[in-house]
Amino acid sequence: MVVQKMKFLMPCQIIIRIHQLMHLDEGKILDAVSLEKDVDGFHPLNIGNLAMRGREPLFIPCTPKGCIELLIRSGVEIMGKNAVVIGRSNIVGLPTSLLLQRHHATVSIVHALTKNPEQITSEADIVIAAAGVANLVRGSWLKPGAVVLDVGTCPVDVSVDPSCEYGYRLMGDVCYEEAMRLASVITPVPGGVGPMTVAMLLSNTLDSAKRAYGFT
Repeated sequence: MVVQKMKFLMPCQIIIRIHQLMHLDEGKILDAVSLEKDVDGFHPLNIGNLAMRGREPLFIPCTPKGCIELLIRSGVEIMGKNAVVIGRSNIVGLPTSLLLQRHHATVSIVHALTKNPEQITSEADIVIAAAGVANLVRGSWLKPGAVVLDVGTCPVDVSVDPSCEYGYRLMGDVCYEEAMRLASVITPVPGGVGPMTVAMLLSNTLDSAKRAYGFT
């Protein structure tokens, strides 16, 4: 009943907390969201249009959109560059690879079953890590001058460290101390890609409201 009524809710925007709905059918939930209110950009039609040349999605997923915005605003050239996306989730990895292709990068995807991930990553001009594995990407994985965006946020137990108030510290997929010696651009965790995700969500929300009320 709730799923059937979701399309008719009055708000201009709907955000689905997918990771909190593991007991439900993710596909049915996403299908039920009105395309015009899908500010997360996860509706199958938005992802499908993102994948097709000559088509434009109403909304682009926030974290991938934030990654591209970071690259552009940092003056990083994407066209013709070799890019590696580590992780292939529907939320980050897949749409990020599609966006990079739209910007004419040559894209490789590294995942849990990839052979020689270190070698593949070491050839990349742009590395976007979104595997959710703390310190997966070491300095040896990167070539000098690579651009590194760390999307991962992994809570690591540091209860023995009295300086950590909550007993854990958020760490990224990239070993920051090693990578910063090689990378020309690198984002920290926290405080890197995360704030850009929020900014892109607000941007999508504004676009949704303007569209709903005829302000284009």
